[in-house]
Amino acid sequence: MVEKQHRKILIGILVSVFLLVGIGVNYAIGVDGPKVRELGLQEAVDLAVKNNPSIEIADLSLQKAERQYEGAKFTADSLDTRDVNTYQVGLLKWVNPKATEVGLTLAKKSRQLSQNRLMVSVETAYYDVLKAERNLQIKRENLKYLQDQLKIAQTAYKIGTKAKVDVSVIEAAVAAAQAAATSEDSSYRVAVMKLNELTGLELDTPLKLTTQFNVEKISGTIKLDETLKEVLTDNITILSVKLDVDVKKVQQEVAERFYGAKGTVNNTAEIDSKMAEVTVRQQELALTAAVKESYLSLFSLEQMINWQTKEVEKTRENARVFALKYKAGLATSLDVKKATIDLEQAESDLADSIYSYNLLKSQFKYDLFTTGSGS
Repeated sequence: MVEKQHRKILIGILVSVFLLVGIGVNYAIGVDGPKVRELGLQEAVDLAVKNNPSIEIADLSLQKAERQYEGAKFTADSLDTRDVNTYQVGLLKWVNPKATEVGLTLAKKSRQLSQNRLMVSVETAYYDVLKAERNLQIKRENLKYLQDQLKIAQTAYKIGTKAKVDVSVIEAAVAAAQAAATSEDSSYRVAVMKLNELTGLELDTPLKLTTQFNVEKISGTIKLDETLKEVLTDNITILSVKLDVDVKKVQQEVAERFYGAKGTVNNTAEIDSKMAEVTVRQQELALTAAVKESYLSLFSLEQMINWQTKEVEKTRENARVFALKYKAGLATSLDVKKATIDLEQAESDLADSIYSYNLLKSQFKYDLFTTGSGS
């Protein structure tokens, strides 16, 4: 009676796993569904730049800034200097053109920033899919390994060389592995959907990613001083603060023209200038720290990945040996369970490091670093 119950449990598990694997494979290769789309990393980035609404919004913002500048310049040119007899008219003549010119400069910089941020987002989403795909593979391999051990345990139990507890331990491990594989399959589908959303593809389009989930080391090719110079030059926060000072200087000159040097309109100009200097210095320091931290993390992850790769090899061999020992009656079901946990953990840790390394590469590729303030 007990054996029949165990047999029913096993059949139920195997049927569920068959369905799980079948569904996952169908989703991956497009069986009975949309045609599979092969997609490389650069192609994904290009599609996003072409199709993503954020780029269109940035383009429209740039067009708006261009028209505002043209309008302010037209108004200023239509005003004869002799007719500028009030502070308000002076703003139209000299300040508004400068302010809208600054707005146009920032809109151009913002357009490029929007594109770079989108590119980083796409690369992140792409590696999210690759990581989920790798994790799903790890979960399924773990499930297959435990299923094999369950068959050994059940056979041994029938002939009296294994205890009931051995079968129960492996059955519980198989059930847990099945649940983990199901969860990871869902994570994979969500990751694919998010990448499709960014690139402008149909949300349910099955993907076959052609860029490999591995590490191509770049730390030795990065010129830190050049990277820092480019990052500090291109940072929109620093640029906007500096350009705002230029606008306030023009406003101060207009105020002095009508109110004199003691005018209340311009009495904060010196303070504004000092605040801008402090803000720029603070932002430059934060960005420099962010770049250097990412640079050091690249080196650290390279070493970590080297070690983790060897650790995976070691734990995989350990799991293989324990499987043989278990079959020969020289290891317990708990030994087998621990070996699978160790292997799964080692493989997951390696996948996490590969993922993190490639995201750091994207930061250096697009000179886009995040400080504590989010800039």
